[in-house]
Parts: sequence; structure tokens; C-alpha cells
Amino acid sequence: MNNFILILGAQGSGKTTLARLLKKKLDSVYIDYDWIRDYHLNQDWKNTSTAEEEMSFENLVFILKNYAKHNYRNVIVGGFTENGIERIIKELKSYENIVITLYLNNDEILKQRVLTESRDSGFRDFKQSIELNRKLRDEPKYSNEHKIDNTNQTPEETANQIMAILAE
Repeated sequence: MNNFILILGAQGSGKTTLARLLKKKLDSVYIDYDWIRDYHLNQDWKNTSTAEEEMSFENLVFILKNYAKHNYRNVIVGGFTENGIERIIKELKSYENIVITLYLNNDEILKQRVLTESRDSGFRDFKQSIELNRKLRDEPKYSNEHKIDNTNQTPEETANQIMAILAE
């Protein structure tokens, strides 16, 4: 059993939907880094700063280590910025972690997802999302990473695929 399940992926890849499903299936905790940042930011996130991001990251690390201290397992964590991915992996290296990276093989589908008005996120920069998606899809794996093509799967199918990985 893992201390943390880190969910990575570009905006629109299905991270939040998947994390919510896994939370139910695992009867676990789900923490989204964006939620911590939301405490400090206005609705359109135009007031981001290096200091705000650093403080939010420190808060996230404290919260996660506190869950581990109290023996929580399979804590699901998502919402990382591109720079935050490597930092969180480094911060949690002394714990048992699994990294799940969601990607899409079709830029048009990703664009449609990002531009969908019903999304929880106000993020609509599909070009940035496509660029990150390609990078996460094509770059070498992180330690204990499982990359999942989420282009044509339902959220339930992806969640079941991850449950099978966790059972290995």
C-alpha cells in the first residue's frame, strides 16, 4: 500500500474526475494543490506570485507529511504545476509513492475538454495544456510512474485500470 498516489496530467486530462473516483473506491483522502492555492488567489488567478506558490507548496508538503505521520495510506494528490511535479516527488521520496500520469493522444479532444464550460477549473489555455500533455506523454518516466492513455476511456475504466495497478 502506498502513502501517496500522485496524479499528474495536463489540464483537461481527467485528473480531478479520476481522483474523485479513486477517493470513493479506496475510501481515501484526496488533496488538490490548486485548492490550497485558491485560499490566496482571486478567481482568475491573476494575482499569482512566487511567494504565494512557495507558501502554498510548503503548506501542501506539511499536510501530506501529517497524513503520513498519522498512518493514512493511498492519499490521492493532484493539481501540480509543471514545476511542482518534480518538487513534490523529491519532497516525498522517503515515502512509498506511485505516480499516475494521464495523457491524451489526440490534441483536438484535449482542446475540447479544456474549453468545456462545465469544467470545475476556469483554466482555458488549451495550447498550454497541449504542450504539457505532450511533454508528460513523451518524456521519460518518473520513478514508479505508470502512464495511462486516457483518450478513449471512461473515467470508470481508467479508475479500474489504476485499481489493478495498485493491487499488483
